[in-house]
Amino acid sequence: MSAAGRTVLVADIGGTNARFALARGDGVEIELEAASVLPTADHASLEDALGIFLERKGRPRIDAAAISAAGPVRGEGDAAEIHMTNCAWNISVSAIAVATGVSHPLLMNDFAALARAVPWLKPGDLHAIGGGAARVGAPIALLGAGTGLGVAALVPDGRGSHIALAGEGGHADLAPTDARELAVLERLMASYGHVSVERVLSGPGLVALHAALCALEGKAVEGQPTGADISDWASAGRSPVAMEAVSLFCGWLGSVAGNLALTFGAEGGVFIGGGIVPGWIAKRPGLFDEALFRHRFEAKGRFAAYLAEIPVHAIMRGDAALIGLAHAALARRL
Repeated sequence: MSAAGRTVLVADIGGTNARFALARGDGVEIELEAASVLPTADHASLEDALGIFLERKGRPRIDAAAISAAGPVRGEGDAAEIHMTNCAWNISVSAIAVATGVSHPLLMNDFAALARAVPWLKPGDLHAIGGGAARVGAPIALLGAGTGLGVAALVPDGRGSHIALAGEGGHADLAPTDARELAVLERLMASYGHVSVERVLSGPGLVALHAALCALEGKAVEGQPTGADISDWASAGRSPVAMEAVSLFCGWLGSVAGNLALTFGAEGGVFIGGGIVPGWIAKRPGLFDEALFRHRFEAKGRFAAYLAEIPVHAIMRGDAALIGLAHAALARRL
């Protein structure tokens, strides 16, 4: 690394993969190295995975550390911890401090970290999905489907910047908008009881949607398909059920994104992260139905015109959360 400033260990821990990297900078200019990806299932704890990463890097001197994970942060300061929602790892500031030798490391929700990255993203990092121009200084909303569904927001701090707010909106109730969605919801309720937004808007959710549609059609599910399998079948046009599952996913995501925009008054824009939608856009052109998403995003009765002006972008940069973490760590004053 050639950038001047402090060296920061950054890590973004999802339900499936943990991404580690070193960043160097002064809080304005940051140089981020390529991330190392370790599957969470292959390691008993964050400390184990972190130890492997640091050994591979030759145990470098670290000035600060910032780690994000999928789940709500409990406690504050050095007592903060995250019991992950879709992973067996429990992550604590105290354990990170021991593993890294850094005093007072920063622990954040993963979508709060992604939110911190938004002001630093460049046009090439984004894929536009309709709407008008963002209103400068207005709230910004984020959501993204992967192993689970993350939700966050950036709200103005009154001084020309923003404060990141983490939420657990993925566990809010799923709402149907037509008879077909109602039938799918009833089938899911029979299987799961409470049906959250995340129950359908995630990798496992796509599997659940596919299974519910098979049941409604009186068809057996062949084998044990993954979300990637269902995406492949839909993209290739091999399975009408898989294609409908993807269509339901796109429509429901639009509805949820529109609800989020209304909740926060997100005239600064809505940003879609996570692995699924950016992955579809990059690797399976046409699979993500942008027109359907946008229609459902705006289909809010009297507020349709209001939502039509709000821009939506997919975040195509896979290490965006690491950028947010690096900026958050370097902006701290301890």
